[in-house]
Amino acid sequence: MRKVLYLGWIGFNNLGDEWMWEMFKAMSEAHLKGDEYQVIPSLPQVEWKKVSQYDTIVLGGGSLIVPGYVDLVHEALELGKRTIIWGSGHDRLHKWAPSQDGQLTPETTVESAPYRMKLKAVMEQSVYCGIRGPWTKDYIESLGALPKHITISGDSAMLMNALKPMPALQLGSSTEGQHRTIGINWGTSYNRIYGGSEERVEDALAETGRALLALGYRIHLYSVWGADEKALASLYRKLGHDERVTFDPKVYSAADYVQLLAGFEATINFKLHANLLSAAANVPFVCIGYRFKSFDLMHGLDLTDWIAASDDPQLAEKLTEKVLAAAALREGFINKLDEGRQAAYQSLITPFQERLF
Repeated sequence: MRKVLYLGWIGFNNLGDEWMWEMFKAMSEAHLKGDEYQVIPSLPQVEWKKVSQYDTIVLGGGSLIVPGYVDLVHEALELGKRTIIWGSGHDRLHKWAPSQDGQLTPETTVESAPYRMKLKAVMEQSVYCGIRGPWTKDYIESLGALPKHITISGDSAMLMNALKPMPALQLGSSTEGQHRTIGINWGTSYNRIYGGSEERVEDALAETGRALLALGYRIHLYSVWGADEKALASLYRKLGHDERVTFDPKVYSAADYVQLLAGFEATINFKLHANLLSAAANVPFVCIGYRFKSFDLMHGLDLTDWIAASDDPQLAEKLTEKVLAAAALREGFINKLDEGRQAAYQSLITPFQERLF
């Protein structure tokens, strides 16, 4: 029996990472025979750093194409193990800059020579190499590590409806009565964001929230991680404890979030996978681009019109404008999401169909 190790930042109740592992688990249960493969997640109690114990190492969903995880996968290669890159991305906090065509692009990064060598080996020798988005691809290419067989697979959380369509979603119907509802996700990254000030972003969100309330919307504030509650409560206070504002710090399962968000007209999201919850619910969304990974995701989905950088001096105005426009263009937005969902499925199923494990 082959032992397959799924590497991810799991076991810490972070919705996005747990969700991506659940997608890999579901795909494995559907396509890998239980008497031939044992799939083991890198939970804290598992000896996942001892890669010699496994036959196949899967670098899973999340921003794992970074030193540390790449070192571990390279160690596995040197031990003769089979390796797979399954929807992984890169993330860091470095500046972005406008390109000649006016789009935002990541600045060139500087990495050590040993790391570049290991990254090149991992990318070239992995039997499947599916990465989250084009910014990750640019990062790999800038380090001279881009293999011919690389593919932009998208984020594995996009698989939810492709694997198991959500039942009876009442898309676009407000759960808050006759008033239309906008969801706002807020939390913390401990100021490790573009601009370095979550307080400034929170103030912009409060301004956006007040503008939406003035237009007759209800607001539903939600988080996706337990540590986000304090920030969410602060935003709630800035909105004046208005009865039209719902304060919801509970952390749900991905499926329960999707059921909740399905009743919203649109959402504004800080955390990366809050955007993907909205995508799974087929609800238009605006992404606050607070780190590299936000732009990686949105460029990969061809939704660059619907992201606003966290250090944009006109953040409040742009968030308000974009969320209203996204809601108005709902059908086209949903069509774009479906394209991204199908593309992710067709790519991420490849190592299962080709029996690469």
